Amino acid sequence: MKRIAAALLILSMLLVTACSGQKQTPPQQTPGQNQTQEPSPGTTKPNTLKLTGDVDTTKTLTTFVNIEPPPAFHGNPYDDVAGLNWSVQPLLFVPLADYSPLPNREFRPAALESFKAEGNTLTMKLRSDLKWSDGSPLTVDDVMTMFYLGAAKTTIWQVAESIEKVDDSTIVVKFVNESPLNLNLVLPSFIMTPQKHYGELAADLKTYIEQYRVFDEATGRYKFDPAGQAMIDDINKRLSEYKPDPLKDVLFSGPYILTGVTSAEAVFEANPHYYMDVQIPKVRALRSAGGESFATAVLQEAFTVENGGLSPEMTKQVEQKFKNTLRTIYVPEFSQIGYLFNYQMYPFDNPVVRKAFAYLLDRETLITLAEPGSFISDPHASGMLPSLIPAYTNAGFVDTLPDYSYNPAKAEELLTSIGWKKVNGKWANEKGEVVKIEISTIGSWPSLMYPSEAYATMLKEQGFEVEFKPMEFAAMVDYMNKAQHQIACYFVPSMSTYAHPWEVYNAAYLGAYATRMNMPQLEPGQDRILVAPSTGKEYNVTKILADLYEATDEAEIKQLTQELMTLTSDLVPFVGLIEKTAPFRIYDTKLSLAEGELGVPQNSFFWYGNLNTMLAKQLRAGELYFVK
Repeated sequence: MKRIAAALLILSMLLVTACSGQKQTPPQQTPGQNQTQEPSPGTTKPNTLKLTGDVDTTKTLTTFVNIEPPPAFHGNPYDDVAGLNWSVQPLLFVPLADYSPLPNREFRPAALESFKAEGNTLTMKLRSDLKWSDGSPLTVDDVMTMFYLGAAKTTIWQVAESIEKVDDSTIVVKFVNESPLNLNLVLPSFIMTPQKHYGELAADLKTYIEQYRVFDEATGRYKFDPAGQAMIDDINKRLSEYKPDPLKDVLFSGPYILTGVTSAEAVFEANPHYYMDVQIPKVRALRSAGGESFATAVLQEAFTVENGGLSPEMTKQVEQKFKNTLRTIYVPEFSQIGYLFNYQMYPFDNPVVRKAFAYLLDRETLITLAEPGSFISDPHASGMLPSLIPAYTNAGFVDTLPDYSYNPAKAEELLTSIGWKKVNGKWANEKGEVVKIEISTIGSWPSLMYPSEAYATMLKEQGFEVEFKPMEFAAMVDYMNKAQHQIACYFVPSMSTYAHPWEVYNAAYLGAYATRMNMPQLEPGQDRILVAPSTGKEYNVTKILADLYEATDEAEIKQLTQELMTLTSDLVPFVGLIEKTAPFRIYDTKLSLAEGELGVPQNSFFWYGNLNTMLAKQLRAGELYFVK
């Protein structure tokens, strides 16, 4: 029954996203309305995604990645700024299992031969034919190394009672409690930690787990004792300083090995020791260095496939130029783009200022600058995706929250309430000082770049002194991770992995986004306790999230979700602008992909995730190849 309920929730989300009356990009840009899906006379444009014919293994597939250029680029997959980050990992490393919530929540074994979940126990059997790219066996010990590294990077050792190697092919994970989210925490993990490279760190982390992990009765999960802080700090420092040569010193477990990297591109060739033959032996991935360069590459027919952000105007040009060859679908992402405030940097350390700037976000106008498939995110600043709000809240609840729709008068009222005022048309703070506001973003992504630039212009027109600061991808991520921004336009906490409210708020208050928004740092074992500024109510966010993680009762899930929505809407640590359904464009008429319907949002196991995850998933299933 739980599985059926989850499936129905996801399906309802898709229907709402695809068919809702939400404000979105201009009508001529909405999914399916301006796609010329039938070929013009005399052309060879397919009207399906899946093609028939003899396989052509001579062609190179061109995709794109977001990595730092050499010489900064290195081979540590735990460095999301300059290392082997999320955009290349699907090509280079194999997951335990491929995953999608569509059309049902499903895991398909990849590195695993099989897995079995019973109650709070997960038993996994590793394939016997796994090897690293140098031909050496990939073993259970390598996977255990991955799990020990998780003590420094994930929450696995908070919810797992034990993780044990049973024999040379079997690992058993015993969770503290049964939860529908346990499998998501484990099975999609990439195997990227050979024991011979990471074994020393793993051994130290094993010691850290055994010596400093304590059970917290209040949350029903484990925490780490602050007494171990020096040890974990040393381990994290050593891990961050590990920067192997990505072409010489890294072992890969996935379908490809990295054979070349320049400032413009990365080249991947088939891993000769992968457990299966891939039908596309070479992949070329262009670096997304800037909006103009990306658009130029698209127009110059550089890509086989891409789902990069294009402005509405550029989208029209691309669709017109390639009208006889281009196939387009829309892929659910369960993600949001918006604005992250620096929670401890003036002036955004004041919730009144954060609320004022939420009221100054003209979503109706800014959404017209975003790529097709973009919908307005929740104007109540609750953090939830609008399409999932009906599934996870009681009817009418969201309307009880403050509505931060564009309202300059309300913003002015808030700012004057804390002593700010306009002097000769320019805003000054309570000391009479001009407040300088900086908005930073990634210059290569139009759905980030164009709305942010317009937002900066609108703020200037409202009397603020604003610096607009577009940056390269890696520099921007580093800038946020170091909490050097004031307002950062980027992906905000979303549901792209779990399709569950827990994911949004865990990321916002305990995960990577807590760091990016500069939430007060927590000591090991310390709970995140926040006070709603309007009501003075205290929220133990750590405990609420622990309860939400394990909740299976629909009423309890809604109640806990509504608590977190209420708190977030009052704190406004971030505001959403866009809920995304990404366009996926296929330029090569000889590329065969998994089945799908052209011009509309997909509802398929294979059409979910980021670009290269979808490609790798389809490779493993034999769904991705060129035909002659």
